[in-house]
Amino acid sequence: KPGQIIFLEGDDSQDLYILVSGRIDIFKGDKKIRQLTQRGSLFGEVSFFLGSSRTASVKAQNDVTVVRIPKEKINHFLAEFPNAAREITTHLAKWLDKTSQILHGLEEFCDQLPDAVITTDREGKILAWNSAAEKLYGRQWQQMINTNVAELYEDPQSYRDFLKEAQSKYSVKEKSFKIRHPQKGIRFISTNMTVLYDGHHNFTGVLSLGRDITKVIQMEKKYKRIGYWFFSVMLLLAFLSAAIFIGHPYFSKSHQTANFRMQELRNNLAKDYLLLQSLLIEHIESGDRKKTSLILKNFFKIYDSAVLPYTGVVLLDKDRKVVDAYSINSHADMNATLGSSYAAIEFRGSETSGHKVLTLYRKDKNHPMGKKGVEIAFELHQKDAIWGWLVFQMDMDVLRENHGIDTEGLEELQFEKP
Repeated sequence: KPGQIIFLEGDDSQDLYILVSGRIDIFKGDKKIRQLTQRGSLFGEVSFFLGSSRTASVKAQNDVTVVRIPKEKINHFLAEFPNAAREITTHLAKWLDKTSQILHGLEEFCDQLPDAVITTDREGKILAWNSAAEKLYGRQWQQMINTNVAELYEDPQSYRDFLKEAQSKYSVKEKSFKIRHPQKGIRFISTNMTVLYDGHHNFTGVLSLGRDITKVIQMEKKYKRIGYWFFSVMLLLAFLSAAIFIGHPYFSKSHQTANFRMQELRNNLAKDYLLLQSLLIEHIESGDRKKTSLILKNFFKIYDSAVLPYTGVVLLDKDRKVVDAYSINSHADMNATLGSSYAAIEFRGSETSGHKVLTLYRKDKNHPMGKKGVEIAFELHQKDAIWGWLVFQMDMDVLRENHGIDTEGLEELQFEKP
């Protein structure tokens, strides 16, 4: 009958079937992989010849008539009808040839991928990998076939824990592991996994992708060290020399306030402005946006989970055009701001102050009509000339709660020009 299951993937049976009439669909898991409509077509032969459970499910698409030959009678059937044996042999040969062509095509395709592709069985033994994997791990295929993939890594247990996490979630985000390359030494490999299951949701293996992120890790460590060094120096100077950060040359003594929370905000702004200017100016001059973007990103990583009074940083050139930007708000599309202009936005503040306060309405996916934002801009100087502006996107909720200050209070702060 239509929709009736003839046999299921994983069933422990090896009977052979011959299609007499109708149409049947063959499924691997939930995916339809084949349809049989030709009278006399054989199916179920793979399990018979391998002596294994069913490798696929078969379902009637309409009214179907089939002949079932029990496995214990198949040899007798083939002896009595030798033409059927030849048909089965021809069918299997064609199926094997087609499968070989498909596998070869997949192998060629995987070899063109830039990422290392590794397929393992349920025990973790390597079944296949592409040419990128040979280069990435520095080993030939002959060395790795049937080797446990965990042995590739410096910390095999960490990889096994990652595999357990992947099995519980089907797939997981990338995680980096250390390997020891035969020629290049220690390398960092970013790996993600997709867990493979059969039609009965039995774990069958893993497909993983890997890429070398050693240079990225090294660069992040470099800028993190620089960032921590500058942060420590600035913090030390803030405590040891109040005249530098509270007074001349960055803050006007005539406008100091007894409010400690406002004073703390001014100190943080001065410190972070100086830190970012010192890190950015060299790369701003060379126009290396890749490095400025990394510095802006790592600036927020320095603070990790700390509550900051700002959610993003924007770089403007002297014509007030956006040349780079970064935000910790996931819904903010900062790339969309690149090339936009602040020329029409009023930069409010005292002529004697080194900062300006801006109010603008910025669109994002949660605020299609625009959300009000307040930002503070500082001049960026290179060789006694103004190169542009460093703009902090302020979090007004944090400012009100932690520093007791609003937009007007920001305008009243005083930063003397360098």
